[in-house]
Amino acid sequence: MTELIKGTKVTLLNGGFVTINRELGRGGQGIVYLVDHNGKQKALKWYLNAPDQNFYNNLNANIINGAPSNAFLWPEAITEKQKGSYGYVMALRPQNYFEFGNYLLAKKSFKSFTAMMAAAMKICNGFMMLHRFGYSYQDLNDGNFFIDPTNGDVLICDNDNVMPQGEKSGIMGKARYMAPEIVAGGIPDKYSDRFSLSVILFMLFYANHPFEGAKVVACPCMTESYEKKFYGSEALFIYNPCDKSNLPVKGIHQNVIRRWPVFPQKLRDTFIQEFSEEMLKNPTKRMIEQSWEKLIASLRDTLVICPHCGEETFIEESDAEHQCINCGKSIPVANFLQLGSRTLPLTNKTQLYLDYDNTPDARVAAHPQDSSLLLIQNLSQDTWTAETPSGKVKSVAPKELMPVKPGIKISFSSTCKGEIK
Repeated sequence: MTELIKGTKVTLLNGGFVTINRELGRGGQGIVYLVDHNGKQKALKWYLNAPDQNFYNNLNANIINGAPSNAFLWPEAITEKQKGSYGYVMALRPQNYFEFGNYLLAKKSFKSFTAMMAAAMKICNGFMMLHRFGYSYQDLNDGNFFIDPTNGDVLICDNDNVMPQGEKSGIMGKARYMAPEIVAGGIPDKYSDRFSLSVILFMLFYANHPFEGAKVVACPCMTESYEKKFYGSEALFIYNPCDKSNLPVKGIHQNVIRRWPVFPQKLRDTFIQEFSEEMLKNPTKRMIEQSWEKLIASLRDTLVICPHCGEETFIEESDAEHQCINCGKSIPVANFLQLGSRTLPLTNKTQLYLDYDNTPDARVAAHPQDSSLLLIQNLSQDTWTAETPSGKVKSVAPKELMPVKPGIKISFSSTCKGEIK
């Protein structure tokens, strides 16, 4: 392959060309260049060793079909075959987005739990849409994500390996993220994607790999045979309740040791189930993206701002006492919003999400004249209808406020109704 120099013009298959500006980075598959395309800056991934014609045709088809959602830095144009190889053009990563690996190494951290939840929701939604389009990703790993630490927005990159369900790109993925059946030589599909998604989510929340505990620490040298053992045939979750031989090691796995008790029990229970022997051996039983969205939304429902230290903390209605995970002080919670099967605590500065997107629909605030009285502000674009226990009905327009009082029923929309308890 000929490396490209500044000023080189690379012809695009659909007409036009891009002009090489400078190299942005390189990896095992190719080099990424900053290029000019019709006066706009873009990125060009140029392959070190040109993949075969089937890969070329699939990449071009994906470009024609378009991205499954705005979560993807999707290929926008493919080049003609030239200079011994080819490549594709995509949008540049914005400067405020950082590689997922930076979060794992504590070079970057989320501004809040809310931002962390937003990132998890965006990742789940992206792969739900990808699978709905009939694709499988096939090479899901920590290098595929750029994340904004302030709001948790995610951009999924390296989408050239995306293939129709049941077909293979020739790229098997990285051992630490591949499902056990793929480590053993199977063909990647949506079920193996779901395993990789579970690994990514675990690492997002706990900053540790789910199978890397005492056994991996004791490994003298990580060879290919050991990789197949630890991530394939003998994969063992670090918090497997039935086998504690691979527990996290103090002084090495501090992130997960510290974070494991912080998140609500239902998240811990879900990972214990997803990384159980049953799920490792039965790919079709793995949790689907919609179920992950529902779970993460339920975690976000329990986030409140501690009135004592001002930090975020998780509380649940079933708890006998609501204690802040940061300062340890008790948090008074007088009212909840019952939204179907969901129970949302109503405390000062709490944001409420009625659906699965990352935009809050309401927020709770203290009354300006009496801080003991709480109000709900409508942050949505819809007008709500509130009905008191006595039958009085009032409209709550966008930006307007309504009181937090038990017995008030709220119609947020024709399909979303709740009641203050």
